[in-house]
Amino acid sequence: MLGQGCCRAVLARGPCAEVTRCSCGHIHLAVGPVTLRLEEDVLRALGHTLVEAIHQLEMPHAPTHEAEVQEPAPTVAHAAPAGGWKQ
Repeated sequence: MLGQGCCRAVLARGPCAEVTRCSCGHIHLAVGPVTLRLEEDVLRALGHTLVEAIHQLEMPHAPTHEAEVQEPAPTVAHAAPAGGWKQ
């Protein structure tokens, strides 16, 4: 729900998602019926994580079974911003 006097500008739109910036500063990521309200630094961290996931999917040795998945420790670029997760 938009606050009083708020308006959104579309930053990006694709077949399954839309990213908008609200005039009060929040970034809204809408995927299907779900919308996440994020701060800019969280959106950037999420973007890095998604790019890494896509890269892993494109690797010929990508694990295909859940038991084969080994999660590496997050790097600085992929870690949550200081202070932990933000809602």
